[in-house]
Amino acid sequence: MKGNRVALVAGVAVVLLLGGWWLSTRGNGADSVDLVEALGTATKSPAEATIEAADATINGESLRAISATPPTRITWKVLIPDDGWLRVSMGMKEESWTQEGNGTYFLVGVSDGQRFDELFTQHVNPFSNPGDRKWIPVRVDLSAYAGEEVELIFNTRNGPPEAAGDNRNDLALWGAPAIVVR
Repeated sequence: MKGNRVALVAGVAVVLLLGGWWLSTRGNGADSVDLVEALGTATKSPAEATIEAADATINGESLRAISATPPTRITWKVLIPDDGWLRVSMGMKEESWTQEGNGTYFLVGVSDGQRFDELFTQHVNPFSNPGDRKWIPVRVDLSAYAGEEVELIFNTRNGPPEAAGDNRNDLALWGAPAIVVR
């Protein structure tokens, strides 16, 4: 009886160890796409836009980021892996927090060449909303596009759609954008 318990406990321990190993090796980066690193392969518009990779710190948290002063569009052609997710944070450079303006409108979508699917939008305005004085993380399930080569499109616009046009202090950042496997 006692020997059976020991065998059962040992079996459970082995299953837990194997399960932990399996979970830790999933998403190991093999299928991940670092979009900051891939910025050189992206299409950027307009031609005169300031779009560049940079290390950025917001409220004490540093991320490798893409600085994109609105209005901008960045398009990557990517193959979406099985269990692929978009991971990105949005924010505004700290010097914009105390300068007048109506913030930046962030929009991300996917195009397969036939249609455009909006994945999410976010208006960030740290001047008017102190709660926006941080990185704002977003995770989006891309499994609907698994195995497809698509255009992943990041847009920044001057302010929200209803009040667009104010480009004062629109110092937008896309923090650590990547396609990861979960």
